[in-house]
Parts: sequence; C-alpha cells; structure tokens
Amino acid sequence: MFAKMITGLTASLVLCSAGGVAWAEDFSAASAPELSAAAIAAVEAEDGDGLLAIMQEMQSRSMYFFEGDEALCRREPPKVGLLAKPGFNFGTARTAYETFNKLQRLEEQTCTCPQAARSFEEFSVEFLGVMPEDISETDMATLREYNIENKNSVSADYRAFRNESCRDVP
Repeated sequence: MFAKMITGLTASLVLCSAGGVAWAEDFSAASAPELSAAAIAAVEAEDGDGLLAIMQEMQSRSMYFFEGDEALCRREPPKVGLLAKPGFNFGTARTAYETFNKLQRLEEQTCTCPQAARSFEEFSVEFLGVMPEDISETDMATLREYNIENKNSVSADYRAFRNESCRDVP
C-alpha cells in the first residue's frame, strides 16, 4: 500500500512538472496584461508550478512582480546646484535623463520603466562626468543639445515599443 502511494505521488509530480513546462511555453507569447492576470489567477488557485513559470517569463521580460518596485519609476533629478535655480534647467535635465533611459530600454527591448535603469546621479556621472550639484552651464548646453537631437525620435520609438510589447506594465 505504501508503495502504491509513493508511485501515485511520483506520477503526480511528473505530471505537474510536465504541466509547468507547458505553462512556460504558453506564456512566452502572452502579452503583459495576460501575464499579470495569469499570475493573479495562479496565486488564487494556489498553482505554484504555474506561478513559477509565469514569474520566470515576467523576469525574462524585466517586468516587476511587486508594487514597491514602481518607486524606481518615479525618480527625478535632485533640485541642487543649477537644477534648483528658477528657469528651465530642471526640466531640461529631467528630459535628457528620461530620453537617455528610454533609449537604453529600446536597445535592451525590456519593459521595465526607464528610470529604473539608473538614478539621476548615475546618469549625470555617466553622461556628463559630474555629480548633479556640479552641473555647469556648459553641461546644461550639452543636455539641451542632446534633447534637441534625440527627444522626439526616441519618444516616438519608445511609445511604439511600449504599446506593442509592454502595455500595462509599470
């Protein structure tokens, strides 16, 4: 009797594992909203194998699992140095930061929000070679020039990519 129980459990595990592989194949073609809905359904159904397959697919697309991750999407430049003075410097810096990060997301083909790529401080050091509080008028001119050259084309390309591949993903 004990041997029959072990055989039955083993058969169940094999079938569940095979079902998990099928789930992974099914979700590779799913849209972002379908993945989110499937994850919720798998949690409600207590389907651990299905949820694992869904989360692996979400991870491969750099989709967020938890609400707290969205805080990264709201990052902005700090209001220090020239960025704190009245005028358009803050908006210019923010636009360049967002455009630079959107371009990276396009290159990576990932749905993660652009600002999660890096903090403004990291952007400032990488792009300008200075910390935000040390940004000069020359650096602001560089940011303005970058925006003029890239903002419209990158925004249009990113919007098209996001609408096609990432709708409803944070």
